[in-house]
Amino acid sequence: MSWLRKYFPRTYFAQRNLARARVRTLLAVLVVTAGVVAVGGLGIFGSSFEASQQQNLGDVANEVTVTAPSEKPTRAPLENPVPLDERRLKSINSIAGDSMVTVLRTRPATGRLGDSEVRSVTGVQNFNATYTVVAGELPTNWQNGVVISSKDASFLQLQVGSPVRVNGRLYRVVAVAGDIPGDVMLPMRLVEPGNETRYSKLVIHADDAVEASRIAGDLDTELNDGLDRKEEFQIDTREADAEAIQQQFTSTSQFLLGIGSISLVIAGVSITNVQLMSARERRREIGVLRAIGFSQLDILAIMLIETVIMGTIASLAGIVGSLGAGAIINTVLLGDPTAFQPDTTRSLVIAFVVGVLITLVAGIYPAWVASRERPVDTLRDQ
Repeated sequence: MSWLRKYFPRTYFAQRNLARARVRTLLAVLVVTAGVVAVGGLGIFGSSFEASQQQNLGDVANEVTVTAPSEKPTRAPLENPVPLDERRLKSINSIAGDSMVTVLRTRPATGRLGDSEVRSVTGVQNFNATYTVVAGELPTNWQNGVVISSKDASFLQLQVGSPVRVNGRLYRVVAVAGDIPGDVMLPMRLVEPGNETRYSKLVIHADDAVEASRIAGDLDTELNDGLDRKEEFQIDTREADAEAIQQQFTSTSQFLLGIGSISLVIAGVSITNVQLMSARERRREIGVLRAIGFSQLDILAIMLIETVIMGTIASLAGIVGSLGAGAIINTVLLGDPTAFQPDTTRSLVIAFVVGVLITLVAGIYPAWVASRERPVDTLRDQ
């Protein structure tokens, strides 16, 4: 006599019943496995998608922007706006500390950009801290040439080397970047050379959101103390935008998990049908067991143990399948099959637990029906 039959007779009968109906058991396990893979795989996809988008968005919560009063959108232009000049720039750099600062000066301009007119030009210092080149290469000591946006490059069919005329001077496109202020960007010294000490905007890149919040508060005190509201410098952080994006990612992940859970519910219905069929086919066996002394509780327990065994096997197989699917997802989205996110463990645990619980719940009704059979009736029918 095996130790399983001796010490755990209910489990012994459950695993024996499953082994005797291997095809039916395998089909039920495959259905639940597919549901677990759906839950786990979609959870991993949500985490990896969020990570990939965070890489694309960058550390938006770490940015602080300072806009000069003259550049703020107002109904009427200010008569004598407080300038964002060299003195204030030094104060800002002192408060920013080791944070990288991009300085911008946007001015009206005339010229031609392909078939389009140039209406504004932006001078920039420390371009690479804020903007990303997608085509071409910005020289280390950038002294000449313009940068255009990828949108204009695509729409106007321009490329690196294309001629651009700005304020009567001819330049060549040296690089294409993402979204940029103004129509074209030039080195700072080439924009309004006679007014080098006046700037339009600064972008500060802090180490994290906490540091960005501190810098924004110190700048507000330093720059706006004693100024009327309409004359104040506009100081913005992207923390609210980052929180909104994070909330959107969370909602997307929850939605994907919900879709996966639907497939598990369908798997539960399949388990119910399988167990009902099993109970009907084994009526004579159940009647014999009841006749030799097995109680209703014993029959109920055997049937439930069968579903738990199927659920556990299917959930373990589903976890393995989810990891395989996750490796493919990570390769596509992140370029690294092993780049699993911290939320992966939570997604897999949820998938495993839900898989087992669904099969257990799905087996309750068939088990109850089988346990309620009267042995006299089942044997007489046979």
